[in-house]
Amino acid sequence: MSWQPVQADGLEQILTLLRQSQSPDTQIQRQVQARLESLNQYPDFNKYLVYILTKLTDEQEATRSLSGLILKNNAKSHYEKFPDEVRSYIKQECLSALGDRSPLIRATVGILITTIVTKGSLEQWPVLLEHLYTCLDSPNINLCEGAFGALQKICEDSADQLENAPSQPLNVLIPKFIQFFLHSQPKIRSHAIACVNEFITPRATALMSNIDRFLENLFQLANDTDSDVRKHVCRALVMLVEVRIERLIPHMQQIIEYMLLTSQDSDDAVALEACEFWLMIA
Repeated sequence: MSWQPVQADGLEQILTLLRQSQSPDTQIQRQVQARLESLNQYPDFNKYLVYILTKLTDEQEATRSLSGLILKNNAKSHYEKFPDEVRSYIKQECLSALGDRSPLIRATVGILITTIVTKGSLEQWPVLLEHLYTCLDSPNINLCEGAFGALQKICEDSADQLENAPSQPLNVLIPKFIQFFLHSQPKIRSHAIACVNEFITPRATALMSNIDRFLENLFQLANDTDSDVRKHVCRALVMLVEVRIERLIPHMQQIIEYMLLTSQDSDDAVALEACEFWLMIA
């Protein structure tokens, strides 16, 4: 049976502090911060925090997310001091909440997951990548998006771990990411490209061996309706010019025409990425 708060009044006290910490009054914020800091002496405090984040689905999103961010900060500061049963419970609950109906909560869970991986290692959480990989094929779009969000953060923060892991997870993950470039949901397409982009500059072996499929699917997204997707496409092409320009030469005329057009994109972030291309080939 999963852990439950032993003291209902203890749970309510923490919830009250979390709500008060959102007050615009700086004096109240300081007092609440001090009280929350003092609770770190109790090992179960971090269990309460992840319980609020993942289980109290009727609580306000802001309060749940704040609980997760406080837990993230605690993990960054002293994860190595967390008792084993606390670590295990946090990991278990993070995986259970990947498909939360709230995008904010899914994002917070992803932040917490990548923090744990960064503070520990992928080897210390052996079920993580397999679980996230499996979730990508879920018909539940929230679960798919939550898993992809977590994977994107792990790729950003722990690319070296992924590339050097003895189990070579990128050999499985990279082809899967490339497959999802053509997903029907723009958020998923955006996550998929962003994940792969982390491995262009380091020339990850798993990506270089799938470079033709990568380029084929990437070019299909050049005129995507979603600005985030277009931004990541531009970023990928800019990095490829730096590390694998010989693969782009056969397509260079089309790429130049595309970048000329994209430099005038209605979305400033996309236009800025396209401008990086001209700096790279100057």
